[in-house]
Amino acid sequence: MFHPAAWIALWGVVAILLQVLAPRWLAAIAVPLLALAAYFAGSEVLRLLRRARWLLLTIGLLFVFATPGERLPAPFGSVGLTVDGLVVAAEHLLRLVVLLATLAWLWRALAYEGLLSGLHSLLHPLGSMRDRIVVRLVLALDYVEREAPARDWRAWLGAGLDDDDGGAPTDIVRLAVRPLHLADRAALLACGAALLLLLLT
Repeated sequence: MFHPAAWIALWGVVAILLQVLAPRWLAAIAVPLLALAAYFAGSEVLRLLRRARWLLLTIGLLFVFATPGERLPAPFGSVGLTVDGLVVAAEHLLRLVVLLATLAWLWRALAYEGLLSGLHSLLHPLGSMRDRIVVRLVLALDYVEREAPARDWRAWLGAGLDDDDGGAPTDIVRLAVRPLHLADRAALLACGAALLLLLLT
């Protein structure tokens, strides 16, 4: 079907749209998006949400306790909980959950190679710099996927320094680049126009 770059651009439009939607429209669009993401990439969605659980918890607590408004009945109101805080926290958590769920769906659909190929095409205006960006992303994704147990900064600094050539990396990054067809360019143009419209409204 479409080039991975078009799907990444579409996800970007959805990500911006989630931030500007009114709460009622956010709730309306969240239900089908979450259902589709759970159907097509359920395990990836659960894994990503599990990794982001502390971020979700922190955001929820910050908005619950830091948002002024009408206090809840005792005993919840006596510790600073407000109705407005619960509403705002639920709204922001829903935006983030939908964003992460659709990202997991995108990852499942494009896979590792498709994601890198799409980003390489989208970063075409950056010239040779896009190769460096994609290579750094490859290394970061590889580390995350392998879930290396080393969490100490000394281990990170020492990674790759045990090679025989004095520390030069020996891994070769190969990227399968697909050409953009007319339909892909039209889709990217439509996503660009939609993104511009969202930013201007």
